[in-house]
Amino acid sequence: MDLGLGERAYPALTALAQMYGFAGTAAQFAIDHIGVLKQADNVLANRCGLVLEAANVGFGLGGETALILIGLGQALLGNPLTGAAIGATSPIVMTCAAIGAVHYAWKAMSDSERETILKVVSSAFEVGVELIRSVASFSVDVIKNLMSRENFEDLKKSIAEVTAMFGRHLSDVTRALTDKIGEGGQFVYQAAGSVALAARAGIAHLPRPSRK
Repeated sequence: MDLGLGERAYPALTALAQMYGFAGTAAQFAIDHIGVLKQADNVLANRCGLVLEAANVGFGLGGETALILIGLGQALLGNPLTGAAIGATSPIVMTCAAIGAVHYAWKAMSDSERETILKVVSSAFEVGVELIRSVASFSVDVIKNLMSRENFEDLKKSIAEVTAMFGRHLSDVTRALTDKIGEGGQFVYQAAGSVALAARAGIAHLPRPSRK
């Protein structure tokens, strides 16, 4: 795996570079990004930085492991990892969403679905499937041990924000019925608001009765 962004930039590295706006080597970006996350005032960002750091230390591959973990999370969110530009959002939110996706989606997926995602990430990073599988399993345990209930709720908010960029929803990642119901309620609320707004607009344009 070439961690530079020179003539052998792999699809996943190009995608991450466009998303996060970094130049130079991807490995250095990973190290710097972990530092930013750990120093953030936001508790969730700090925890996600610790997750990435634990993955790096646990596998001894430097910044490569953090990039694989972020890439896996992005793929689970619906990111094709092809280098195509997406709507801008905070790099911290993107990473928190990726960490959240690994926690929620990896457990919810079937074996065949996991194999499909593993092949996508393996091709995008040109690394072995078993390494990615090991990084995922290791990270799920770390996330479970580091995060509080409030952290998990905030992870869901990050997931919802980022999946919207790919035309997906939180429930597509978590597979949780409660999240699906919540999204349905939000849709009904928004639709009702739109109908009411349209009705008011229609009333405003009705002809007024003439005065004789």
